[in-house]
Amino acid sequence: MGRYVIGLGSNLGDRLQHLCRGALGLAELGRVVGVSAVYESAAWGGPEQGPFLNAALSLEVELEPRGLLTELLAIERALGRERRERWGPRTLDLDLLWARDLTLLDTDLCIPHPRLTERTFALRPLLDAEPSALPPPGAEPYATILGRLSEPVLRRVAEPIDWAKGVEISAPDRHHALR
Repeated sequence: MGRYVIGLGSNLGDRLQHLCRGALGLAELGRVVGVSAVYESAAWGGPEQGPFLNAALSLEVELEPRGLLTELLAIERALGRERRERWGPRTLDLDLLWARDLTLLDTDLCIPHPRLTERTFALRPLLDAEPSALPPPGAEPYATILGRLSEPVLRRVAEPIDWAKGVEISAPDRHHALR
């Protein structure tokens, strides 16, 4: 069983509803063991566009990383994601941000996400959903990195219990709780 943190983002239409529907789709894949608050921030790193809502879920699944990525892309498509331009506006974006005890560097899939430590809107939700997340060996702790980041500025807009309605959140296993 793998434990992954999935980042959710939306900046088109009913952004919060898109995150909720994405969370429900993720919950169908496995066991949700952590949920972040929802944060709003200006779009970053792409064309000019409206602000994003971002959140994260910690998920235990019986999938290998590539199988999980395939499922994430299917959920995005099912919920109206159209890939027109890189970093463009989107109804739902699902990113595999981190995995417990796994580092992967490939042309189409990197774990942890290659720009995780540059993005407050990914790193803050990751640490909400999986407070014990560890970076690859030899790297700075995520909390230290987050303390240095200032852009984009985040505004907390919803607590986990307020937006992840309908998603059953399981208690973390004992091993996780003791880390």
